[in-house]
Amino acid sequence: MPLHDWSRVDAGIFHDFDLTWIGLLKTRLNAGLLPDPFYALAEPVVGEAIPDVLTLQAAVRVKDEFPQPSSPLFTDATHPAVALAPSAVLIQDIGPPDPYSLLSRQIAIRDRLRDDAVVAVIELVSQSNKRSQAHCEQFVAKAMALLRSGVHLLILDLQAPTPLVPHGFYERICESYESAPKDLPPERQQQLAAYEVLSEGLVRAHVVPLTAGDPLPEMPIFLRPHEFIRLPLEPTYQEAVQSLPGKFRNLLEATTRSQ
Repeated sequence: MPLHDWSRVDAGIFHDFDLTWIGLLKTRLNAGLLPDPFYALAEPVVGEAIPDVLTLQAAVRVKDEFPQPSSPLFTDATHPAVALAPSAVLIQDIGPPDPYSLLSRQIAIRDRLRDDAVVAVIELVSQSNKRSQAHCEQFVAKAMALLRSGVHLLILDLQAPTPLVPHGFYERICESYESAPKDLPPERQQQLAAYEVLSEGLVRAHVVPLTAGDPLPEMPIFLRPHEFIRLPLEPTYQEAVQSLPGKFRNLLEATTRSQ
């Protein structure tokens, strides 16, 4: 099922979809996609205000804590991080941000061997994040706080461009790092972006530009530097859309077919 034009329905419909998709993604993660000792919870995370994020260390003891060879984790040395993207994947190293915090809906991935510390967060962008100046600034500030704390981040932005966010949050995050973003295809201004925290504040962005009608690729969730799993976005997205009332599902699918 291709990506829909969510501007065709109001924020409440996307919120309903949001709740279902988050639940499906969390279930997939905990049903075998995440290797031990990691687990996922649908929970708010308040950036640097959460103690276990603050205590997260940049260096990890891979030999002591990393799963056995049967683990489903990939390494970016041998596997491309993004699978089956509809367009070229942009990869860019960007620098450390200033600390901020905010509260929002997301999935937090924790490591039980490190006192249940948050190691990665999945964030789904809402319409209000891109239409309100305050919400936009809070969203970027939250992303900065997580990355600065060493937490890997996956941002799923299915929303149409707005005057406040014409080129997605990838551009806004790059600006916060004082890094020039790479040019996105003008016809693809929605995006999926996985941020991998490396060392000494360096962050690597794996960005897939999208537009309505594109298929959703598998996106990486980095659990440690260079080590990730792939999140099956397409099947969970399809299942979440099918949970919508027929009136709204038909509206979304009709507009997608007409493109």
